[in-house]
Amino acid sequence: MTSGSTREFMALHAIATHYGRPGTPTDQAHIESLFGHVKYDWPHLCALTDPGDLARELDYVREQYNTVRLHAGIGYVTPADEHEGRGPQIRSDRRNGLRKARAARIAYHSANRSQQP
Repeated sequence: MTSGSTREFMALHAIATHYGRPGTPTDQAHIESLFGHVKYDWPHLCALTDPGDLARELDYVREQYNTVRLHAGIGYVTPADEHEGRGPQIRSDRRNGLRKARAARIAYHSANRSQQP
């Protein structure tokens, strides 16, 4: 950190700081991933200039990100589902549904084969 006044402010309030190495986004991959998803899924946020509008939009985005958007890293469930313990059941139900759908497709196509010469 190059700003002495910022460093003093952080120390005065006992705020610990951790910064990745410059030019090395993998040091903070989790936040880089979040920013990438937010910028891609809600590009209008970058154009907002009013702090009040941005705060309202971020509240909406936070709700969508945590309760609606499915996350690949946790098996295509929402963070709220995973946090509240519903993730394993949702993934299990999904696997069972896919198995049943596959069996139904195979049965349908087996019963309705066209006779080709």
